[in-house]
Amino acid sequence: MTAVEYRTWAPDDAEVRAADGDGMSFSGYAAKYGKRSEWMGFTEVIEPGAFDKTLRSRNEIKAFVNHNTDMVIGSTRAGTLRISSDARGLPVEIDLPETSYGKDTSVVVKRGDANGMSFGFSTVKDEWNADWTERRLIEVRLHEVSVVTGFPAYRSTTAQVRALARLAHRTEQDVDALADAFTTLEAGETLTEDQTAVLLEAVDRSRPKSDPAPEPVDLSALQALSALLAQRVDA
Repeated sequence: MTAVEYRTWAPDDAEVRAADGDGMSFSGYAAKYGKRSEWMGFTEVIEPGAFDKTLRSRNEIKAFVNHNTDMVIGSTRAGTLRISSDARGLPVEIDLPETSYGKDTSVVVKRGDANGMSFGFSTVKDEWNADWTERRLIEVRLHEVSVVTGFPAYRSTTAQVRALARLAHRTEQDVDALADAFTTLEAGETLTEDQTAVLLEAVDRSRPKSDPAPEPVDLSALQALSALLAQRVDA
């Protein structure tokens, strides 16, 4: 499984209005094309059409509050979340539920207190410039969208993403396989034989040529690999 990343956009065009019946409907852009991100160790631009394939797949996508999976406010399968792609980006419309957090979301957005719209995604295709300071998202897989009313806990950081991309480039490995292995490692879960092999190969390939022949690496020692590899990527 590829590492999941999150991006948040200022809610400059988010609004809540009356929906059919007694409910309320939220609308806004979860992502915008061609807009350079703020500096986050690198800058990033989402290319037009980056979401087209994932939207055509018709896989279920849910809307949450602050990426909290216990606070579902919409679903494409149920028809309470509608997502499309236009010239500006990824517009979404959510029929807010008559739950406490659904009503709270309505109030927070109306008051202008929401921090933004956010989306969770994994990268299918991207491009980096020569010094790894600019990234273009060509194709992504959309996992979920969220209305951000607080400070969500992100499960992966942009720094990790850049480090993994640089490491994969340096060691000539598949970035998805590396991300999968690191995600399992950091979650404290049992690594498969393939994941273990990927991590050990990364260590071996990132080792300076002048290093002495490596000692066999015990599986328990893999817990220290993240720091070791991060140091060598930035060296």
